[in-house]
Amino acid sequence: MNLLTITRPWLAGWAFVLTACNSAQMNFERMSFPELVAYNRTVEPMDQIYCVEEIRAGSHIRRRHCETLIEIQESLARSASAINVLGTVQIY
Repeated sequence: MNLLTITRPWLAGWAFVLTACNSAQMNFERMSFPELVAYNRTVEPMDQIYCVEEIRAGSHIRRRHCETLIEIQESLARSASAINVLGTVQIY
């Protein structure tokens, strides 16, 4: 038995596991409001999902965008940091 014969099944197994884990990811943008409420009851407050209908920069199409509270806070912190870099507003 050579190394290639042993390695092939092992690599195929890992590829299957990684694909299965990736496909189990939830698409919150497609969930209904009751489904989101049910999901949010199962996670910590900072991991709960919040969705808004908005028009993103560079588009005229209103789309649903969903993020966790942690992601929202990080986005606000980046925005505040960008404003500070510009020197227009000092945030304390």
